[in-house]
Amino acid sequence: MAGTFQKFTADYNLMTPEDMDMLLFAPFQLALGEETVERLRIQFENYEYYDGKQHRNANGELVKATELEQPPDLDYMPTRYATNYFKAIINRKARWQMGGKHNVVVPRKQIDDPIEALKPNYVPSPEQAKADEIAEGYEKLLHQLWHENKMRAKLLQAARDRLIADRVVCKIAFNPNTGKLRWIFRPDTEFIPVFSDDDFEELIACHFIRQKIVDVDGEEKEAIQKQTFTLEGEGVNRQCYIEEAVYLAEDLSLFEQIQPKSPMGLDFIPVVMFPVNDLLGEADSQSEVADLREQNDILNQMNEDAIDSLKFEMFPMTAILDAPEGTAEKLRIAPGAVLEARGDRDGRGPSIKKVESGFSWKEAFKDQYMRVKAAMHEISGLPQIVPQELNFGGLNGDALQVLFHDIISDTEEHWIAWEYGLQELHEKSVKYLQARLGEPNFAYDKDIVRQIEDYTTEIKFVLPLPDNRKELVELLGEEMANRLESQAGAMRRLGVEDVKAKQQEILNEQSQQMNRLNPYGNVNDMQAEPQGENSLPLTQKVQEAQERSDGGQLVDASGEPVEICPVCQGSGQILDQTSGEYKICDNCRGDGLVQIRKR
Repeated sequence: MAGTFQKFTADYNLMTPEDMDMLLFAPFQLALGEETVERLRIQFENYEYYDGKQHRNANGELVKATELEQPPDLDYMPTRYATNYFKAIINRKARWQMGGKHNVVVPRKQIDDPIEALKPNYVPSPEQAKADEIAEGYEKLLHQLWHENKMRAKLLQAARDRLIADRVVCKIAFNPNTGKLRWIFRPDTEFIPVFSDDDFEELIACHFIRQKIVDVDGEEKEAIQKQTFTLEGEGVNRQCYIEEAVYLAEDLSLFEQIQPKSPMGLDFIPVVMFPVNDLLGEADSQSEVADLREQNDILNQMNEDAIDSLKFEMFPMTAILDAPEGTAEKLRIAPGAVLEARGDRDGRGPSIKKVESGFSWKEAFKDQYMRVKAAMHEISGLPQIVPQELNFGGLNGDALQVLFHDIISDTEEHWIAWEYGLQELHEKSVKYLQARLGEPNFAYDKDIVRQIEDYTTEIKFVLPLPDNRKELVELLGEEMANRLESQAGAMRRLGVEDVKAKQQEILNEQSQQMNRLNPYGNVNDMQAEPQGENSLPLTQKVQEAQERSDGGQLVDASGEPVEICPVCQGSGQILDQTSGEYKICDNCRGDGLVQIRKR
């Protein structure tokens, strides 16, 4: 929504009471209600303040510094400019919340006995394998949705809106042309919720409103575009309906019907709220925004006064005493300028001098400025130093945690609300997709979407601190060595998206390395000819025994049953680990064959 709410002052000499009521109580504001109008007014002011409108004109409206006029009680135009440290703090705090590379994890449901699952020869049951497959598919689906909706950028933007307006909302929409699900984040200035009287947190209806200009018989008029979601019915018959239309602002008459009221096939409203509530008793809290604005106003005033003081010091007032009238008009302010002045009275000469002030207030100003700036950091929780300025060494992870303790605690508190909201967003998104399985265009795996019944997800938030992955890897390594953590669990804590694929990749690399380093060839095929540049050939006796083999049974020259030596694998030689050279196998004495042991 664009625009602001204005307060009109009526003149009874020019306006009738009816005209005054029309101005003071417009139909649109009456429809919104006093509480909503006041909330929107505060939110609009916060957005304007964030954009740099940090001064008020004679009418009390927030304006840019360049839009101010000279006060009538001053003989000069005072300096006016916006420091906008308020915007810098909002941006930094949003980056703390959403600057890290967050990840979504679907926990695997444990169906089999956990003790049996720890055994080396454990094979998952069909039920366990099916549950793991569904969880893995659900996780891939969420990663696809995050990627398609550019969530890293969207969350950073939404975090700013949430801090400014104390709430941000996300609409879930399905595009039938592409078959994809969209997550549409909108500012709270467009959102009007309706909660149940029985449960004040249950959303039973909501409206999204935006102001626009429409053409009515060649005349431009203000209009309101309204999209409404409502829950109607009870129990299994509960249904969400959607309606969208454009209304004229002057009388709220219908101008255009975009979408008539129709069912969506959902038993919930496809909207998720991400509020900021510091207290249980606050429905729409102001959090620290109002306090930050107050401190930022003081900074602006101090900077403006300092600039004006500097101007007066650089260009001090010139005093002309006992000189004829009009002498000041002849004075030129320029390098090397010369002024001739004669006294207008006998016995008294003219006097021309500069009235100097001096910067005796510099230290006091600096101290006060730092106190106000520190107060803004104290309110927001941000440290005086930002991570980007830590371009020196010597700080480990523990020191960083202490240095940024306040903002880390504040960020984790905000993450709680974000996690609950994102979990609700994931659940509603999957249910939305399940209701659209009959669509001809569907960009997701229908089998996986159809099978999802457990919508539990976990959000792995990451702080935007310098990378301490090395310390985390060392910690996980110690836990795995002491049997306090599994490899799969360590990978999940490190943020690995597909743990199974990563484990298989590691296993394949280990197998390849073992095959390259094994001088005896493939240990799984004893009867095959050794292959590979690092493999040793079979002995002559082994080759002759293979030629005499009857039905796969090897026999020596005397006809005794034999088998390939399990130590040297038929090569008759083994690698000496000390010298690194090959020596005669002690088990077969270099023959490559041993007699079959009788059991």
